Amino acid sequence: MYLIFSSEEAAWSRSEQEGISIGLAYHTQGKGSRYVTAPQETVDGLWALDVDDYNLDESEASTVVSSFTPKPIPEDS
Repeated sequence: MYLIFSSEEAAWSRSEQEGISIGLAYHTQGKGSRYVTAPQETVDGLWALDVDDYNLDESEASTVVSSFTPKPIPEDS
């Protein structure tokens, strides 16, 4: 399941919020993991965040998608 965000910053922020919620080391000890998952850019310029193990509120749960198309990685010439 993925949440789709209009900006990379918003996706990172939601990942950090989840990290705070579950008590990741960065937020409890000042070192270690800060984010739960990393956002991925979509083909249409949005940002997808894997939220399979997140505690979602009703609003978020109603907007999850099952898949997305990632932005292609350019090949080196």
